[in-house]
Amino acid sequence: MKVVIIDDHQIIIDGIEMLLGLEKNISILKTYTDAFDFLHELRAEEIHPDLILMDLMMPTINGFECAKILKRDFPGIKIIILSMNCDPKTVYELTEKVKIDGYLSKKISRQDLVKALEDVHLGYMHLSTEAETALKQFKSKVIDYPEIKLTLREKQIVKLMIDGCTNKEISTALFISESTVETHRKNIYRKTETHSVPKLIQAVADLDLLAD
Repeated sequence: MKVVIIDDHQIIIDGIEMLLGLEKNISILKTYTDAFDFLHELRAEEIHPDLILMDLMMPTINGFECAKILKRDFPGIKIIILSMNCDPKTVYELTEKVKIDGYLSKKISRQDLVKALEDVHLGYMHLSTEAETALKQFKSKVIDYPEIKLTLREKQIVKLMIDGCTNKEISTALFISESTVETHRKNIYRKTETHSVPKLIQAVADLDLLAD
């Protein structure tokens, strides 16, 4: 398999190249410290990889955005994210929505990395233990949560609550009474099963409650 490595730390790239150097069925086609340069050469048909092993946090274009571009424009290329970040929502978004082919923690061993590359090359999804646990946690949260639909007015109020506005400030901004704001606030907390602004912020982030 022809593999491209993208990571903004050259020492990480050097380490991966050394770890994979003895694998006869794996060829490191090229490495990049910036996903923008990779996409430019890919579009120019200067490079033809089978699989991308890519970090998440990078300058110019991060791994999340690059993965979305690749799945949209080059669906035949397999993608594995290799990152220290195994945030549950990030793992969920990339595996379930963007449909990447693998997600690995940088804590894995050489054997785990080789196995992941082989599995993905054969068409299987591969998650490291840490990424799999994160995905299960997020899926459990989404499944256990009741379906939440906020009205347009409730979304407006949530945005102002998150900005730290008081009921009086919200009523002034939206030209409604403070008692109406308080009623909406209670309904928002009831719907989201939260009882404070920090908890509400987490629910909004996890469940994309402000999406159109």
